[in-house]
Amino acid sequence: MSEIFNQTSEVSSLSKMIEKDFTLQGSECLIPSVDLNSLEEFKKYLTAKLSYLLDNKYDVLINTLYRIDVDENKLNELFSGKNKVNIPEVLAELIIARQLLKVRFRQKHNEGKF
Repeated sequence: MSEIFNQTSEVSSLSKMIEKDFTLQGSECLIPSVDLNSLEEFKKYLTAKLSYLLDNKYDVLINTLYRIDVDENKLNELFSGKNKVNIPEVLAELIIARQLLKVRFRQKHNEGKF
């Protein structure tokens, strides 16, 4: 039961962090925080939003990915690959992985366990 609580808590923290990262200067949020219970649900939500950004706000998406500090080599490999259909899904995985590292580091830091 505590694993479900931890996952829900992580998804909530992750969602809020990504919302902050995708908020533009004019306070327009491209990926608003949502209440989802699993990483899989959040990944589907994020994939849909990233697909929109790829088609309509590519420059903003790329700038945000660098700000989040998604691995540049992985991004170059992804965007230069032949399979363009899976880009939003892979981007969602890269963003989630990077942001989960940050969430977990902050939790450990707050608990004094790092």
